[in-house]
Amino acid sequence: MNSTLKIFTMLLGATLLLNVTMNYLGDNVEDFGNQALPPKRHKSFKTNNPVLKVNAQSKENWTLVDFSSQATFEISDPEKDRKLMAQRDWDLGFQRTKIISNGGVTNPQGKVAIANLGPVDFNSVIKVPEATFEPDTRSWGNVNNPSIIDWYLYRTRTHNIESKRNVYIVKTGDGMLKLRILNYYCQREESECKSSMCSRDEAACLTVEYFHIPPGEQTFPVSKPTVPQQTAQVTP
Repeated sequence: MNSTLKIFTMLLGATLLLNVTMNYLGDNVEDFGNQALPPKRHKSFKTNNPVLKVNAQSKENWTLVDFSSQATFEISDPEKDRKLMAQRDWDLGFQRTKIISNGGVTNPQGKVAIANLGPVDFNSVIKVPEATFEPDTRSWGNVNNPSIIDWYLYRTRTHNIESKRNVYIVKTGDGMLKLRILNYYCQREESECKSSMCSRDEAACLTVEYFHIPPGEQTFPVSKPTVPQQTAQVTP
Protein backbone atom coordinates (compact mmCIF):
# COMPACT_ATOMS: atom_id res chain seq x y z
CA MET A 1 0.00 0.00 0.00
CA ASN A 2 1.53 3.31 -1.05
CA SER A 3 1.77 6.33 1.23
CA THR A 4 -1.07 8.21 -0.50
CA LEU A 5 -3.49 5.37 0.08
CA LYS A 6 -2.41 5.07 3.72
CA ILE A 7 -3.05 8.77 4.30
CA PHE A 8 -6.43 8.54 2.61
CA THR A 9 -7.38 5.52 4.75
CA MET A 10 -6.35 7.32 7.95
CA LEU A 11 -8.34 10.44 7.04
CA LEU A 12 -11.40 8.33 6.20
CA GLY A 13 -11.18 6.54 9.54
CA ALA A 14 -10.80 9.79 11.44
CA THR A 15 -13.82 11.25 9.62
CA LEU A 16 -15.97 8.23 10.49
CA LEU A 17 -14.91 8.43 14.15
CA LEU A 18 -15.72 12.14 14.27
CA ASN A 19 -19.17 11.55 12.75
CA VAL A 20 -19.96 8.81 15.27
CA THR A 21 -18.86 11.05 18.16
CA MET A 22 -20.89 14.06 16.92
CA ASN A 23 -24.00 11.91 16.40
CA TYR A 24 -23.69 10.60 19.94
CA LEU A 25 -23.35 14.06 21.39
CA GLY A 26 -26.23 15.34 19.26
CA ASP A 27 -28.50 12.58 20.51
CA ASN A 28 -27.60 13.18 24.14
CA VAL A 29 -26.98 16.91 24.39
CA GLU A 30 -30.55 17.48 25.62
CA ASP A 31 -29.93 15.07 28.48
CA PHE A 32 -26.70 16.84 29.36
CA GLY A 33 -28.41 20.24 29.17
CA ASN A 34 -31.10 19.14 31.60
CA GLN A 35 -28.59 18.23 34.29
CA ALA A 36 -28.68 21.64 35.97
CA LEU A 37 -26.06 22.55 38.53
CA PRO A 38 -27.45 23.12 42.00
CA PRO A 39 -28.14 26.85 42.45
CA LYS A 40 -25.81 28.87 44.61
CA ARG A 41 -27.32 30.30 47.75
CA HIS A 42 -27.57 34.08 47.73
CA LYS A 43 -29.23 36.18 50.39
CA SER A 44 -32.10 38.42 49.37
CA PHE A 45 -31.44 42.09 50.04
CA LYS A 46 -33.91 43.88 52.30
CA THR A 47 -34.13 47.47 53.48
CA ASN A 48 -36.25 49.44 55.92
CA ASN A 49 -35.81 52.66 53.96
CA PRO A 50 -38.17 54.10 51.31
CA VAL A 51 -37.76 52.49 47.89
CA LEU A 52 -39.04 53.50 44.48
CA LYS A 53 -39.57 51.10 41.56
CA VAL A 54 -38.70 52.81 38.27
CA ASN A 55 -39.86 51.25 35.00
CA ALA A 56 -37.02 51.80 32.51
CA GLN A 57 -37.83 48.94 30.14
CA SER A 58 -38.32 51.00 27.00
CA LYS A 59 -35.45 51.02 24.51
CA GLU A 60 -36.86 54.09 22.75
CA ASN A 61 -38.02 56.34 25.60
CA TRP A 62 -36.46 57.69 28.78
CA THR A 63 -38.24 57.70 32.14
CA LEU A 64 -37.47 60.91 34.06
CA VAL A 65 -38.05 60.83 37.83
CA ASP A 66 -38.66 63.56 40.40
CA PHE A 67 -37.75 61.86 43.69
CA SER A 68 -39.34 64.50 45.90
CA SER A 69 -42.81 63.69 44.50
CA GLN A 70 -42.18 60.16 43.06
CA ALA A 71 -43.63 61.44 39.76
CA THR A 72 -42.27 60.44 36.36
CA PHE A 73 -42.75 61.35 32.72
CA GLU A 74 -41.32 60.04 29.48
CA ILE A 75 -39.35 61.63 26.67
CA SER A 76 -38.16 60.08 23.42
CA ASP A 77 -34.83 61.85 22.98
CA PRO A 78 -32.89 64.01 25.48
CA GLU A 79 -31.30 65.91 22.59
CA LYS A 80 -34.62 66.79 20.93
CA ASP A 81 -36.77 67.21 24.06
CA ARG A 82 -34.63 69.81 25.84
CA LYS A 83 -37.51 72.29 26.00
CA LEU A 84 -39.81 69.78 27.69
CA MET A 85 -37.09 68.72 30.13
CA ALA A 86 -36.48 72.34 31.09
CA GLN A 87 -40.19 72.85 31.81
CA ARG A 88 -40.65 69.85 34.10
CA ASP A 89 -39.31 68.93 37.54
CA TRP A 90 -37.07 65.88 37.45
CA ASP A 91 -33.80 64.63 38.92
CA LEU A 92 -32.63 61.50 37.09
CA GLY A 93 -33.56 59.82 33.81
CA PHE A 94 -33.46 56.06 33.18
CA GLN A 95 -33.37 53.92 30.03
CA ARG A 96 -32.41 50.28 30.63
CA THR A 97 -28.94 50.52 32.27
CA LYS A 98 -28.39 54.15 31.22
CA ILE A 99 -28.82 57.04 33.66
CA ILE A 100 -28.76 60.78 32.97
CA SER A 101 -29.22 63.75 35.29
CA ASN A 102 -30.99 67.10 35.05
CA GLY A 103 -27.82 69.14 34.62
CA GLY A 104 -24.72 69.65 32.52
CA VAL A 105 -24.96 68.93 28.80
CA THR A 106 -28.28 67.08 29.23
CA ASN A 107 -30.00 70.24 30.45
CA PRO A 108 -27.78 73.31 30.92
CA GLN A 109 -30.62 74.94 32.87
CA GLY A 110 -30.77 72.08 35.37
CA LYS A 111 -28.97 72.06 38.72
CA VAL A 112 -28.48 68.33 39.29
CA ALA A 113 -25.01 66.92 39.96
CA ILE A 114 -23.98 63.55 41.42
CA ALA A 115 -21.29 62.36 43.82
CA ASN A 116 -20.34 58.67 44.10
CA LEU A 117 -19.49 57.60 47.65
CA GLY A 118 -18.78 54.00 46.67
CA PRO A 119 -20.12 50.82 48.38
CA VAL A 120 -20.50 52.36 51.84
CA ASP A 121 -23.27 51.53 54.30
CA PHE A 122 -26.35 53.46 53.24
CA ASN A 123 -27.55 54.17 56.77
CA SER A 124 -24.11 55.38 57.86
CA VAL A 125 -24.36 58.40 55.54
CA ILE A 126 -26.23 60.77 57.84
CA LYS A 127 -24.92 64.15 56.75
CA VAL A 128 -24.28 65.53 53.28
CA PRO A 129 -20.54 64.90 52.84
CA GLU A 130 -17.83 66.98 51.25
CA ALA A 131 -17.58 65.34 47.84
CA THR A 132 -17.03 66.00 44.15
CA PHE A 133 -20.40 66.52 42.44
CA GLU A 134 -20.43 66.02 38.67
CA PRO A 135 -23.02 67.08 36.06
CA ASP A 136 -23.69 65.22 32.82
CA THR A 137 -20.94 65.31 30.21
CA ARG A 138 -20.48 64.17 26.64
CA SER A 139 -17.95 61.39 26.04
CA TRP A 140 -17.29 59.78 22.65
CA GLY A 141 -20.55 61.24 21.41
CA ASN A 142 -22.62 59.82 24.28
CA VAL A 143 -24.17 61.79 27.12
CA ASN A 144 -23.80 60.36 30.62
CA ASN A 145 -22.89 61.26 34.17
CA PRO A 146 -19.36 60.08 35.07
CA SER A 147 -20.31 59.55 38.72
CA ILE A 148 -23.05 56.99 38.06
CA ILE A 149 -22.29 55.55 34.60
CA ASP A 150 -20.71 52.41 36.08
CA TRP A 151 -23.36 51.68 38.73
CA TYR A 152 -23.62 48.00 37.73
CA LEU A 153 -21.64 44.86 36.96
CA TYR A 154 -22.36 42.77 33.87
CA ARG A 155 -22.25 39.01 34.45
CA THR A 156 -20.81 37.40 31.32
CA ARG A 157 -21.97 33.88 32.24
CA THR A 158 -25.65 34.71 32.73
CA HIS A 159 -25.69 38.03 30.79
CA ASN A 160 -27.41 39.69 33.70
CA ILE A 161 -26.98 42.99 35.52
CA GLU A 162 -25.91 43.25 39.16
CA SER A 163 -25.88 46.55 41.03
CA LYS A 164 -22.65 47.55 42.77
CA ARG A 165 -24.92 49.11 45.40
CA ASN A 166 -22.83 52.25 45.59
CA VAL A 167 -24.32 55.16 47.52
CA TYR A 168 -24.84 58.39 45.58
CA ILE A 169 -25.51 61.90 46.84
CA VAL A 170 -27.41 64.01 44.32
CA LYS A 171 -27.72 67.78 44.38
CA THR A 172 -31.18 68.54 43.00
CA GLY A 173 -33.08 71.69 42.21
CA ASP A 174 -35.11 71.27 45.41
CA GLY A 175 -32.74 69.79 47.98
CA MET A 176 -30.42 66.82 48.34
CA LEU A 177 -30.96 63.16 47.53
CA LYS A 178 -29.25 60.07 48.92
CA LEU A 179 -29.82 56.92 46.87
CA ARG A 180 -28.68 53.42 46.10
CA ILE A 181 -29.82 51.05 43.32
CA LEU A 182 -30.77 47.71 44.87
CA ASN A 183 -32.10 45.65 41.98
CA TYR A 184 -32.53 45.73 38.19
CA TYR A 185 -35.30 43.16 37.79
CA CYS A 186 -39.06 43.57 37.77
CA GLN A 187 -40.39 40.49 39.58
CA ARG A 188 -37.17 38.63 40.37
CA GLU A 189 -34.73 39.04 43.22
CA GLU A 190 -31.27 40.01 42.03
CA SER A 191 -29.96 37.04 44.03
CA GLU A 192 -31.87 34.71 41.68
CA CYS A 193 -30.18 36.20 38.64
CA LYS A 194 -26.65 35.58 39.90
CA SER A 195 -26.90 31.86 39.23
CA SER A 196 -29.55 31.70 36.48
CA MET A 197 -30.43 33.76 33.44
CA CYS A 198 -33.18 36.32 33.98
CA SER A 199 -34.79 37.30 30.68
CA ARG A 200 -34.77 40.80 29.23
CA ASP A 201 -38.54 40.92 29.73
CA GLU A 202 -37.86 40.79 33.47
CA ALA A 203 -35.16 43.46 33.36
CA ALA A 204 -34.96 47.25 33.68
CA CYS A 205 -37.30 47.85 36.60
CA LEU A 206 -34.85 49.52 38.95
CA THR A 207 -35.49 49.38 42.69
CA VAL A 208 -33.99 52.54 44.19
CA GLU A 209 -33.50 53.09 47.92
CA TYR A 210 -33.50 56.80 48.71
CA PHE A 211 -33.99 59.73 51.07
CA HIS A 212 -34.78 63.26 49.89
CA ILE A 213 -34.25 66.33 52.06
CA PRO A 214 -35.41 69.89 51.23
CA PRO A 215 -33.13 72.89 50.56
CA GLY A 216 -31.10 74.07 53.53
CA GLU A 217 -31.08 70.72 55.34
CA GLN A 218 -27.83 68.75 55.62
CA THR A 219 -28.95 65.69 57.61
CA PHE A 220 -30.72 62.64 56.19
CA PRO A 221 -33.42 60.79 58.19
CA VAL A 222 -32.39 57.67 60.08
CA SER A 223 -33.67 54.24 59.11
CA LYS A 224 -37.27 53.58 60.11
CA PRO A 225 -39.39 50.40 60.37
CA THR A 226 -40.09 48.63 57.09
CA VAL A 227 -41.61 50.97 54.51
CA PRO A 228 -43.86 49.57 51.73
CA GLN A 229 -42.37 49.76 48.26
CA GLN A 230 -43.70 52.60 46.13
CA THR A 231 -44.07 52.68 42.38
CA ALA A 232 -43.20 55.86 40.54
CA GLN A 233 -46.37 57.63 39.40
CA VAL A 234 -46.40 58.56 35.72
CA THR A 235 -47.63 62.08 35.06
CA PRO A 236 -49.17 63.11 31.75
